[in-house]
Amino acid sequence: MWRFIPNWLVNTMTICLLASGAGAQDSHPARFDRPVGPEGPDERLFQEAVLFYVNVERRRAGQRSLANDAKLARVAAGHAANMAAHRLMSHRLAVPKGGKLVERLQGNGVPYRRAGENIAMDKAFRLVGRPISTRAVGCAFTYADTGEPVPRHTHASLATAAVTRWMNSKGHRDNILDPNFRRMGAGAAIDPGGPACGDVYLAQNFTG
Repeated sequence: MWRFIPNWLVNTMTICLLASGAGAQDSHPARFDRPVGPEGPDERLFQEAVLFYVNVERRRAGQRSLANDAKLARVAAGHAANMAAHRLMSHRLAVPKGGKLVERLQGNGVPYRRAGENIAMDKAFRLVGRPISTRAVGCAFTYADTGEPVPRHTHASLATAAVTRWMNSKGHRDNILDPNFRRMGAGAAIDPGGPACGDVYLAQNFTG
């Protein structure tokens, strides 16, 4: 989690590797149930899904819903792609003109008075939260308790997992519920060579 106000930087970064947890189960559009393919999440669909679940949490907290922002989604998607390429979950990367959040915002022409960023990482398959059999061959994972195949994440399950775990971390939750934020963008990218058949890097940006 990263937050800052122009002219001075407040770094309260907290990086959370995702653990188990169920997300908000509010009814979502059926299109969110599309599986995430080997090439990674569909950018627009993932953005819509994260925004949906973030606004569920904001309404529960009595805050106004955030608006979709295409430029912020582009910022988030670019940072997720860089994290996947470098195999590093961090708010700062050794990349030209995009290593810091302020550079990413300015480079994409994003106007802001206040901004924030959440990041995370998950697996391409739904491996977290239940015991997995050690007899997996290739990407054919099964649950140890039932023997059922482990499915790939859908856009709904990936977005739900991310928002739930961000909400369980104070700094990330503060970003999601910040009353000064008005717009949001989210992005994700996959490293197909990551352990267990792929790591998915996630980023979320806010401005007010």
